[in-house]
Amino acid sequence: KMEMNQNITLSKKISGDQDSDATLVGGVLTHHGARLFELTTNVDERIRFATVDLLSQLLRQGLLNPMEVVPYLFGLQGDIESKNIRSLALKLLITEGHKRPDMLRQRACAGVKQAFSFQEAVYPDHPVSAVIKNRNEITVECIFGAVFKECIRASKKQKRGLLRNLLGLFSSGAKLPLLSFAAQVLAHLPYSTANDPLFIIHFVQNLAALEGAQLLDRLCTFLEDQGLAGIDELNTEEDVLEKAAKKKNPSRCKDLAAIRGKKFDAPRFSTFCEDISPFVILLRLKAFLRKIYNLSETRCLGYNPDSQERNFDRLVSLPSDVPVFECSLVPILGPQGKLDRDVSIRRYAEFRKLMRTEQQSESRASDSDDDGDGKKKRKLSDNDRIGGNKKSKLSEDD
Repeated sequence: KMEMNQNITLSKKISGDQDSDATLVGGVLTHHGARLFELTTNVDERIRFATVDLLSQLLRQGLLNPMEVVPYLFGLQGDIESKNIRSLALKLLITEGHKRPDMLRQRACAGVKQAFSFQEAVYPDHPVSAVIKNRNEITVECIFGAVFKECIRASKKQKRGLLRNLLGLFSSGAKLPLLSFAAQVLAHLPYSTANDPLFIIHFVQNLAALEGAQLLDRLCTFLEDQGLAGIDELNTEEDVLEKAAKKKNPSRCKDLAAIRGKKFDAPRFSTFCEDISPFVILLRLKAFLRKIYNLSETRCLGYNPDSQERNFDRLVSLPSDVPVFECSLVPILGPQGKLDRDVSIRRYAEFRKLMRTEQQSESRASDSDDDGDGKKKRKLSDNDRIGGNKKSKLSEDD
């Protein structure tokens, strides 16, 4: 009736909603906001749905700070078993994203962490995953794909900011399971142009060339000091650990007796293997993106994120049967906190192989550039000879 009565002004309508009872209830809920956020990870689906519904009412009335709520709405995108909860949380995210796009991007990284924690708490018997398989079990989609399409993908600034934030996790000392989850998000976000995967690949290449190469050098020096022979510091071919990693029990190989010895510094080797693990995930991610987006070595190495070229802004399409990005890593330490030597050797071998692939790619690209320069020089010299012949002919005519 109030809506139909044209004599009632807008200010009176608003003040009518702010009666003492509504203010009291809202104040109590705002005071207990932290407990309300905890309920979003309740194992009971009905409680989670009621909590999200209540959050939507409080957001609409301006009784909650969106900066605090958004990470939990992102986290609920990880509720892969409840479509209704995901849909309601997504609706709220899109609403906030249209109102405050910068805030949404800034809180997305916290939201990814919350989604990871959500799945660990609510679905402890299932592996944490950032993708949802469709009913046909062929196509997969990222749990954040819909909000990325609606609120972030159209803006280059928002996309770059989001990608930087997620990639920044790999330099923050975050736990490996969270890094694997973040890499899976980066692998399966619905990018519309080659610019986005190339930006990620560019970041990985730079990090591997600078920090990865230095880490590999230190690791090789450590292994040599521990008495292991056959370690190739230049990384031009397989070394003794890589060959051993192909066997069932690498640490029992005859050539790796030093690793089994009491003098071997197992804690330090464990630290090295933990340090190289984020690089293994990132280099796997690079190879995955290159394959599914069909990106050549030359294109990846020639990409400049600050360039104004339009070639990278062309629309890209993915095949319908994109596989799930394999990002999980076996823990270096066993159940009792003891170093698993076999896992460590295989981790080292994979890191070394991926780094060697990086070096070979750069070398091939450099050789192709040299060949191109040589062709240009030969072409110029041919033109000079032609020009010289023309000049000599003109002089004879004179």
